[in-house]
Amino acid sequence: MPTALGYPGLQCVLEFLDPMRRYVPFLSKSFLDLFYRIHIVSRAHSLRTIDKIIPLSIEELGINGNCLNLKYYEIDNCTDNKLRFKNGRWKDFRRIRPSNLKPEEAMKKLLVSYLKAGSKIYVKCLVFFTAIPEFVPPNLILQINELRCCFRYIEQFLPIIDQNCFPLKKLRIAISEPYYLNHPVLTSAQQLIVLHGFDGVPKIINQNTNKRVTFETYCFRTEDPVVLIRNWMKNGKEIGTTFKFHDYEDNRVMHFLMQKLKEFKTESDHHSRVTPILRVPIEPFAEIHVSKDNENYIVVEVVPITLKRETNATEEPCSSKKAKQ
Repeated sequence: MPTALGYPGLQCVLEFLDPMRRYVPFLSKSFLDLFYRIHIVSRAHSLRTIDKIIPLSIEELGINGNCLNLKYYEIDNCTDNKLRFKNGRWKDFRRIRPSNLKPEEAMKKLLVSYLKAGSKIYVKCLVFFTAIPEFVPPNLILQINELRCCFRYIEQFLPIIDQNCFPLKKLRIAISEPYYLNHPVLTSAQQLIVLHGFDGVPKIINQNTNKRVTFETYCFRTEDPVVLIRNWMKNGKEIGTTFKFHDYEDNRVMHFLMQKLKEFKTESDHHSRVTPILRVPIEPFAEIHVSKDNENYIVVEVVPITLKRETNATEEPCSSKKAKQ
């Protein structure tokens, strides 16, 4: 017979247990059917005694309008006085909302029920594209790695994000106005991904300190990568800066770029699966490499020339030695 888990084992299991399976939202007996859920903590006294001091880890948390999304699970406040629960297999069921609760109050009870116990709440990715809903409790604090949002609502959500999370490791944004491009949350992000934007977004972001930026297909113009490279040629750019542009299926942007920069040398990299690299010198010790990766992104990066020269210097004696043999 297997031995019972000790405290370290229980702590590890609870910390990474799906929050939808970890807590029991007791709004009323008709509110949730116990047969649809596995209520571990509610059925184990030994777990309840340590539950509140163990951090809660969530892969993805979405808070939008009348919807609460925990990656593979979704809870909606429907217009027919019902709450809809949907799992990752698109199976769902509905329960009548208690008559004494308003929609916002019902969602708040659910949110508190799922997230209240952990002394710390770790969220790998927080998602929001609407104003902060009324059901979000003011004392909720999340520790996040990645933020995916409509940036116009960033100020509303900052109070629920632990300040130690900044600068963010990854920020995915939809942005509609130039005003927000100077926001410190955006300019300090280690990796910035622009999902939706407006004409001129790459030019403005180029003035920021972001070193790793990705632009999705419909948030930049065909000529923007060329304008960016010409700017780096004229004004220089820090080594390690990498901008990516998602190309169309017909490689239209890449073809346009190669035509406009055809005066520069193109070399094939036999050690890589990417397209031939276009090399554009910008400084005595740096150059721009332009290539296309396996995910249809045009990669524009600033690399040191010294690395290339050192590699060549190392390889030449070997090749000459082989020739003599």
